[in-house]
Amino acid sequence: MKDHLGFWQGRVEVQAVGSQIEQFINLLHRHRIPLRSLRREEDGRLIFTLPKKDFCRLREPAFKTATRIHILKKRGLFMVLRPFRRRWGLAVGLALFLGLILYSSGFIWQVEVVGCVETSSTQVLADLAELGLEVGCSRHIDVGPIENRYLMGNDKLSWMSINIKGTTAYVEVREQGIHPKVEDLSIPTNIYAARDGVIVSIMDYGGTRQVQVGEPVSAGDLLVSGDWTDKYGVRRLSHCIATVYAATRRETSVTVPLTEEMRIKNEKNRYFFAISCGKFKIPLYFNKKMAYNYDMITKEYPLRIGSFALPIRFIVTKAEGVELQTVTRSPEEAKEIALSQLGFYETDRLSAVTVTDRQITEHLSDTELRLDAIFYCEEEIGMEMPIKE
Repeated sequence: MKDHLGFWQGRVEVQAVGSQIEQFINLLHRHRIPLRSLRREEDGRLIFTLPKKDFCRLREPAFKTATRIHILKKRGLFMVLRPFRRRWGLAVGLALFLGLILYSSGFIWQVEVVGCVETSSTQVLADLAELGLEVGCSRHIDVGPIENRYLMGNDKLSWMSINIKGTTAYVEVREQGIHPKVEDLSIPTNIYAARDGVIVSIMDYGGTRQVQVGEPVSAGDLLVSGDWTDKYGVRRLSHCIATVYAATRRETSVTVPLTEEMRIKNEKNRYFFAISCGKFKIPLYFNKKMAYNYDMITKEYPLRIGSFALPIRFIVTKAEGVELQTVTRSPEEAKEIALSQLGFYETDRLSAVTVTDRQITEHLSDTELRLDAIFYCEEEIGMEMPIKE
């Protein structure tokens, strides 16, 4: 506590030199002058610290003992500000800055969205801006109606919470997720083939089979019919539920050129800086044209003090230089790239089926390498369609 008081009141570090230093110290204690950090140097000097307001009280003890005193350092807030006491511009600037901070604390200067997986957070910010919650709006805005209106007009989110802390609005959302499909069993349906194949297995729960295991079918063929006639000759319509697996074939091709122009990054990178205040952007650079192509990467660094976001952002834009270069590949390198693309096709496009075998044919010319791939699969091909009268 005493150190904090010393910072606000001010302290001075004093040097005392004389032949009666011991008597000088006794007089200081007799006058109850507080001393701190008292030490004696090898050359006989006495160095100590005392409050600024007590420095004038050293005059009488120093005069009686013929001791010379000299101020070495001045510490404390007012000691630091004393050289600027006549510079009114600094005081006015500080007052304006504090006033700006106080005024800007009544607005929202940053909106953060968390919880988005399938939904785009950028789209959520744009939709909230249409409802009134955006950068620059009052922090005393009523968020309840905004939450209700947003959820009523959006079928992808099931819950939203907007919390305003300081000048930052934290938006937490929860998505609907995938709901199981509820079938209406009262609607009569047929099962058709979604693609060509050879039937491997059929498991039906209602309706009449139109094909058997081992028969080839084409896309659109009727597999299980829900329109049937009972033993009394009465026509019946039923809802078909069936799982039909077939051996199918998928074909694709990948072409990799042996010579290709590609964008290669070079070391000619440049940085552009800007400051944005609210909705205004102040560039700190001149608009100079660059003699080469480049890719732009922009990052924003908001000025924050805890949850208090200031309306000032530091924007750094990195221009990564790129050049068009002709790349020549060997047939082995082109084949490796083509195989990786086929692997991505199998992982992405054929993730829901079972690949039993694959056949790859290579075609090499003077300009390119082409791989033709045939994937032999087992998959469900049953497609449910309502019966139209």
